[in-house]
Amino acid sequence: MQIVHRKRDSDGRLLVSRLGFACQVDRFCCCLFGTFLLLGILLPATAEFKPKAPLGLVWEANLAGETDYLVEVEALLAAYEAALDERLVPGARGKVGLKVNTRSGAGLSTPTALLRALITSLESRGFARDAIYIVDYSAHDLRVAGIMPSLSRSSKSGSRFEGARVIALNTDAYYDSDWFYDSPLPPSLQQEPRWMRETAMPDSLEQGADARKSFLPAPLLFEVDFWINLAVGVDDPSLGVDGVLTNATLWNVSNSRRFLVNHATASAAVAEIAAIPELAERLVLNFVSLEAFQFIGGPRFNAIYTRSEPRLWMSSDPVALDRLLYDRMNTMRRLHGFPEIDPLPKQLPFAASLGLGVHERSRIRIEPVELEHPEVERPSLPREPPTFEQTPQWLQRVTPW
Repeated sequence: MQIVHRKRDSDGRLLVSRLGFACQVDRFCCCLFGTFLLLGILLPATAEFKPKAPLGLVWEANLAGETDYLVEVEALLAAYEAALDERLVPGARGKVGLKVNTRSGAGLSTPTALLRALITSLESRGFARDAIYIVDYSAHDLRVAGIMPSLSRSSKSGSRFEGARVIALNTDAYYDSDWFYDSPLPPSLQQEPRWMRETAMPDSLEQGADARKSFLPAPLLFEVDFWINLAVGVDDPSLGVDGVLTNATLWNVSNSRRFLVNHATASAAVAEIAAIPELAERLVLNFVSLEAFQFIGGPRFNAIYTRSEPRLWMSSDPVALDRLLYDRMNTMRRLHGFPEIDPLPKQLPFAASLGLGVHERSRIRIEPVELEHPEVERPSLPREPPTFEQTPQWLQRVTPW
C-alpha cells in the first residue's frame, strides 16, 4: 500500500511533498519500521499543535441518570488541560472539528447531548459556534441521527446543529484531489459522491480520482486548529471492533468500504490511515460514551444487543479506548452465551506498533475525574434519557447455537 499526499499553491508550486511507502497486507510488519521512521521525521514538536496526553491514559467520568453531559465533559477537558498545562483555546486557524459517528443508525450514533456539551465547552474557551465543524461521511446518516436538519429545513447558509456547522463529506466539496491514501484494492463505487465516479465524470478531479485512492477530509487537514473524535462502540464482521480508530480513519475518507472485504485489509487500512501525519497531528482527544454500545449483531443498530453503562471515556490514545471497548464487548458476549471476538482485532497491534497507542490491558490506566467545575451556560432544550429494548426473560434462558 502507499500513502500519497501533497499540496500546491495557486501558482502550481509544490508546498508540501511527503514520500510514500509500499507494502503488502500479508507483509504488513515489514513496512512498520519505515512508517515509524517517517512519523519521527514528519511530526516535529511544534507550538502550532496541541499536545497529547500520555499513551495508555484514559480519563473516566461517571454519567448521571439523565445527564446533559455538561458536567462530565467540562471535568474531562479540565483534567486534560491541567495535566498538559495547555488550554483548548483557538489558535491561528480559529476553528475546531468534531468528528461524529452516525454509521450504525439513529439508535447508535454519537449522542447529541454529548455533542451539545462539547459545543458549549468549546464556546466557553473562545470558539465561535460558527467556527465549530461537525464532520461525518454521510449526509443521510447525519439527518437520521438528528445532527443535520432535514432537507426541508436546510437553509441557503448551510446546515447547522446548535449553531455549529455540519459537514457531510460525501458531497462534492470536502475532499482535495492532492491528498489521498493510495491502495491497490478495487473501489466501492456505490459509496462515492458523483464527482468521484470515473464512469460518470472521468475528468472531474483532473484524472486524479482513480480506483486506488481514498481521499482525506480537507476541513480536518487545512481548516481547524485541532479536532476531537466522538466515537461509538459496535462490533463489525470485518473490523472486530468498530470504535475509535475506525471513526478517525475509514469513516473519515472516501472510498472506504472496499477495505471491508476481510480482516487483514481492513486492519491494515485503519492503521496506515491513522499514521498519516497530517491527519493524526491535529487529532487531540477521543471521546467514547457508553450510554449505548453494541456487542454483537453490528454494524447496524440492534436494540436487543445494545447495552448502556454510566461511563464517559476520554483519551489521546485511540488504541487504548478500542481495547477497553473490545473487553466490554467480550464480557457481554460471555454473559449472553455468544463466542468472543477472537483474536484481538489486528488494527490495534498494528496501530500500536506505529506509536499511536498501547493495546496491552496492563499498560492502560483509567483515571477517574471529579465532577466539579465552574458553571457554564446550559442549552435550553430538555433531554430525554435514552431507552433501549432489553432482552426478554425467555430469550435470556435460551442458549444460542
